[in-house]
Amino acid sequence: MLAPATLVGALRALGLLGATRQGATPDAFIAGPALGELIGFTGCAVQFGGDASSQVAAGPWLRVPPPSAAPRVLWGRNTRPPRCPRCGAPLRAWRMQLPDPATAAGGPPMGADATLPLHCCGCDVRTPALDWRWGRHAGVGRSLIMVEEVFPAEASPLPALTSALADLGAGPWTFFYVQD
Repeated sequence: MLAPATLVGALRALGLLGATRQGATPDAFIAGPALGELIGFTGCAVQFGGDASSQVAAGPWLRVPPPSAAPRVLWGRNTRPPRCPRCGAPLRAWRMQLPDPATAAGGPPMGADATLPLHCCGCDVRTPALDWRWGRHAGVGRSLIMVEEVFPAEASPLPALTSALADLGAGPWTFFYVQD
């Protein structure tokens, strides 16, 4: 697990993160100058602009919350039922089996403990939430880089970012879309 300062420092060196957002939590940043080289955007709703020196630039901004000691599963209102890792059946009652993710004051969702078991009614297996197939509508992780003010599926990491993250030695990085 990467120390928060190490991850933030690496993302700043890449040009993904700019200054800390004024009036926001310390883990919120305006977009850096290389945002468009590291994250690909699709759709017409993404707007860039504003005065970067104001620390409240318009358009996408990023959040790098502190890592959690244990893996967390995060979801949003766009999350579809996960699929059982054994039989592939969708678990329609998954929300009843995981506690609601708490949100820190002004911060990102904290998620639920991903080691909590989910029970598949199809094959009767009980396995941790982190083993289930969530698709791109939820995900599991300890360290997060959150791109805010973008609709789900309108931002994806480009190879330069995924390669740089892999070079940090913090394990494999994936991405998913949560709409809250």
